[in-house]
Amino acid sequence: MWPAAAERNLVIVSGTEKAMQGVADTLREFWAHRPVRPRAGRKLGGVATGIALRYQIDPVIVRIAFVALALSGGVGVPLYLAGWLLLPEEGDEVSPLESLISKGHSSMSQARTVLLGFLMFPALAFTFGSGGFQILVTLAAAVACIYLLQKNRGHLQPATLAEPSPVTPVPGAPAWDPLGAAPFAWDLPEPTPRPQPPAPRQRKPRVGLVTLGVATMVIAGSAIAGIWAPWFTPVHTIGLVIAVLAAGLLVGSFVGGGRGLIWLLLPLSLVGFGMTAIDFEGDTTKLGGFDATPKAVADVQDRYEAGVGSMRLDLRQLPDSGSVKTAIEVDLGEAIVHVPKNADVTFKCEATSIGELNCLDKRAEGSEVQVSGTDLGANGEGGLKIELDVRAGVGEVRVLRD
Repeated sequence: MWPAAAERNLVIVSGTEKAMQGVADTLREFWAHRPVRPRAGRKLGGVATGIALRYQIDPVIVRIAFVALALSGGVGVPLYLAGWLLLPEEGDEVSPLESLISKGHSSMSQARTVLLGFLMFPALAFTFGSGGFQILVTLAAAVACIYLLQKNRGHLQPATLAEPSPVTPVPGAPAWDPLGAAPFAWDLPEPTPRPQPPAPRQRKPRVGLVTLGVATMVIAGSAIAGIWAPWFTPVHTIGLVIAVLAAGLLVGSFVGGGRGLIWLLLPLSLVGFGMTAIDFEGDTTKLGGFDATPKAVADVQDRYEAGVGSMRLDLRQLPDSGSVKTAIEVDLGEAIVHVPKNADVTFKCEATSIGELNCLDKRAEGSEVQVSGTDLGANGEGGLKIELDVRAGVGEVRVLRD
């Protein structure tokens, strides 16, 4: 018994080593025959278009894949930058990064290469700061997709848009007409073409229908499993459906079909991104925003909150004296505060994820932006004092004096 068990273990280890060696060989082959970024037909750096041409798949599918990866914790951004740095451009000897270490010529300037390299640091910091295990799984899935592409379509020649050049006649050579020497043959009747049997209709792969069926079963299964397992929340269910749709697009890129799944994957990815970036804290009353116009200092609440919607706080009906301090926060939407023209306003405005700020003529927009200051109004110091802390997770913040 012992020798047989040892022999089985040896066979398993040997098979695992061969499998790992096969994966390594495929990835080395990918690097040796990696895609080339074309100069024409690209949207940004040509990474998606180069991959599509190399493996003869639809460029739209590759672009959608990068967008979906960017929405899945930001993984798509460093992956695209890595492709920009490591894939050579059409007509170049080596990639921009290889050119930087003097391995050959690249048309990209060294300054631009260094800039792209610096952009990798915040991209990687944002990606790995948003969740470790999920990011590792997403990266592993991306590497697996590259492996599958190279394994199944690596033998294909890169697609080109070049037309075959016409044959140019040799100068001085006589043109030969097979009927020129037989005038009686000029009026011969045209031969009657033989009827050809109709070409058999090719059945289109039903990738889209099968994928939608699987997605429906995932939704139903999650709804049933959620009764006993709290993990199956709406957010996690949407994530599972996005994974199913992405897998359907990947299969469709090999066998054809399934392109219509893009129009379902995009909005679901945006919804999933919004639901994971926004904390609703389980309070459904925070949905919808509010519109408040207090007329007395005592009517102003210490804090106003909303999950999704438009928040408007009008303080112009308050008296000309006293002191007010309040905070306004919205996860997704806009927060607008109107202040009296003569009030002394101390403010802090912030977009914690991404947004646009316009607070008493101090403006900013982008990711994690903030402005603050004090504005004494038209009459200078004196009168009603207002202290504001206005925040939006994703959206717009405005403090207006009108």
